[in-house]
Amino acid sequence: MDDHPLFRHGLVFALSEHPTIEVIGSFGSAREALALAESHAIDLIVVDILMPEMSGISFTAELARRQPACKVLGLSVIDDPGIIADLLRAHAAGFACKADSSDEIARGIHAVLAGERYLSPRVSRADVEAALARPSGEPLTVLTPREREIFELLIRGHSNDEIADKLGISRRTVETHRHRLTNKLSARTVSQLQRLSARYGGM
Repeated sequence: MDDHPLFRHGLVFALSEHPTIEVIGSFGSAREALALAESHAIDLIVVDILMPEMSGISFTAELARRQPACKVLGLSVIDDPGIIADLLRAHAAGFACKADSSDEIARGIHAVLAGERYLSPRVSRADVEAALARPSGEPLTVLTPREREIFELLIRGHSNDEIADKLGISRRTVETHRHRLTNKLSARTVSQLQRLSARYGGM
């Protein structure tokens, strides 16, 4: 599950080349993937952490409630140990990096299906274990509904002018809300906001 079609289709093609892996579908949204999981017996889903509508972490937790037998391998360009720890808390069985080769991702799939916890070689297992020992928080709950709207548009790469046009408000109003939300979250860059979304984003 990944909302970038080019990457998603490329990964499907690469994994389909492995004789021991059968790809039965690919989806750009959590809702589509949950619908498939409810209608088909799936062994494993590869899930991008940063998704619109529902983060990969929230999706993993929801999937665990609906289909506990289905395993999840997280996948992202974001390799923050805290985010990976939250993914594992949500009952994911492993994490791979988008920078990994398709062969390495396939190794991760096989490891997870064999009942092992898999972490990409690019990730420090010690750092992830340390993050698992710390409690998880929910900082996005401090945002107002309007700030949350702007937050969601920012992490999808929209500019202040584009956000103003989409929401029918002035650029100055967007700037004010952006300043407030970044102060509340102690995040100054879009990359930092994306990390927060990947870790805590929900529906």
